[in-house]
Amino acid sequence: MNNDDLIFIEEDSININNQNSKWKVLIIDDDKEVHAVTKLALHDFSFDNRELDLISAYSAKEAKNLLLDNSDFAFVLLDIVMESNDAGLQVVDYIRNVLGNKLIRIIIRTGQPGYAPEHEIINKYDINDYKEKTELTTTKLYTTTRTALAQYKQISELENKKNELFNSLTNDSITNLYSRSKLYSDLKKVKNGSLILIDVDSFSSINNAYGYLVGDQILCKIANILQDSKVDTESIYRIESDKFVLLFENKEDKYLLDTALKIKSRLSSKYFNIEDLRLFLSVSIGISNSTKDLLPKAEIAVFASRKKQDNKIEFYSEELATIKIINNNLLWSKRLAKAIEEKNILTYYQPIVDCKTQMIVKYETLVRLKYNDEIFTPIHFLGAARNAGLLTKITKIVFEQACQKFSSNNLEFSVNITNHDLMNKKFVENLLIHCNQYDINPSRISLEILEEASISKNIYAQENLIQLKKAGFLLSIDDFGAEYSNFSQLKALDINSVKIDGAFIKDIHKDKYSEYITEAIYLYSKKIQVKTIAEYVHSKEVFDKVSSMGIDYAQGYYFGKPEGDLK
Repeated sequence: MNNDDLIFIEEDSININNQNSKWKVLIIDDDKEVHAVTKLALHDFSFDNRELDLISAYSAKEAKNLLLDNSDFAFVLLDIVMESNDAGLQVVDYIRNVLGNKLIRIIIRTGQPGYAPEHEIINKYDINDYKEKTELTTTKLYTTTRTALAQYKQISELENKKNELFNSLTNDSITNLYSRSKLYSDLKKVKNGSLILIDVDSFSSINNAYGYLVGDQILCKIANILQDSKVDTESIYRIESDKFVLLFENKEDKYLLDTALKIKSRLSSKYFNIEDLRLFLSVSIGISNSTKDLLPKAEIAVFASRKKQDNKIEFYSEELATIKIINNNLLWSKRLAKAIEEKNILTYYQPIVDCKTQMIVKYETLVRLKYNDEIFTPIHFLGAARNAGLLTKITKIVFEQACQKFSSNNLEFSVNITNHDLMNKKFVENLLIHCNQYDINPSRISLEILEEASISKNIYAQENLIQLKKAGFLLSIDDFGAEYSNFSQLKALDINSVKIDGAFIKDIHKDKYSEYITEAIYLYSKKIQVKTIAEYVHSKEVFDKVSSMGIDYAQGYYFGKPEGDLK
């Protein structure tokens, strides 16, 4: 639902189902006899098991006072000519336009119909019925009353449904705080606003460990703490599972910081006791004090606050490092889209040599981006590609270009893939299409897995890995020893080779720690018959060291930089 479509008009629900109450009817007429006759005619009337409560007003002024104090009249029986010729019409205008009451049914009873034409009155004043007093017999009065009450009941029920929908949109069902939709509506009304965004750290872990019932109880306790914090606002919202917002008008930075510190202290300085559990919470808080974009700016501030170790409170500022990251992502996302469209995603190739023969036996395929005649490496655009969901698209482009390049020789080559690729159901199918297109046997291709997270337990990735092995592809773990790459992955993934992370290779000739790590990787790999590749081999000293240790292959500037053509 578009938030612009929500028009929030808070109204109380109308109680029309109370069987012990009576239908309140207001008789407005300056003739006492009319009141007496009407009450006599309707004295035993009942509708929906409820009797009538007939209340009298003898002037427009008296009627207005009664209507102001009582919003639950079902309908009025109204004379037009009383203390003035249009006194009754003034009452109608007061009901509809001043009080804004669209529910009450209005029945005109006039003894002087010439003072106001019937059609004109009905159309202009939203009149529900127009009768001359002479035609209102007891039977017709009975019928008119029944019709008016039936209409009032139906309209009231619809209004109650509307209010229920309104409450469901504007109130959070768990905490009874305002909702995200209500915040969006309120933000449109704020001129000089300030916003505090509170994000409960690792709240999903609580739900996963103890269940949603415990999580919901914690959310309610947080809501109570926020409501009891005596902050200068009643605008408190829960906008996501673990995010709360306080909205202010015209507040100084010092007040906002003091408020945030007080809230953080109350939320993080004590345990939450839930069903014999003692749980400790920490929160990250972002503050924005601006004329526009309060919530997005507070979100950015929260993101920045998470990087702090202690006082995790951050004001939004254009100088935040997070802003630079966002702007950089936007810049490179646009450049990536343009490069893909203009076929400026390029492939470069770096040789890999056999350590025993020092001969080139295969190449690694590396992606580059061309923009304004300048070539950029993945360090510039890989993060933006991940955020924009373009990694699988780039892999497809790179793989096809590599197949085309190596279709004219018998060399082996490698292509980097990510866990995004491995969780794509059509990944293996797409690779085989290009292999067939360029007559490449999959056994010539090593797929180097660039891991962002462990894939050994992901069922979709596991199925693709099985299918890749069946098709004949070789599998390798890139940057082994860093991030998620570890010895358990070798056992779980049926790997053919590992590429030892360059951080352990570049100084291996003079750093014992790097040597020990590399040696451990090599010895374990040899035991399980997995080949080893040392990357970042940039000098003879480094090559001599890794070669003497028994590493199978070497790659780096010592043998050749990545280039657009093969050596």
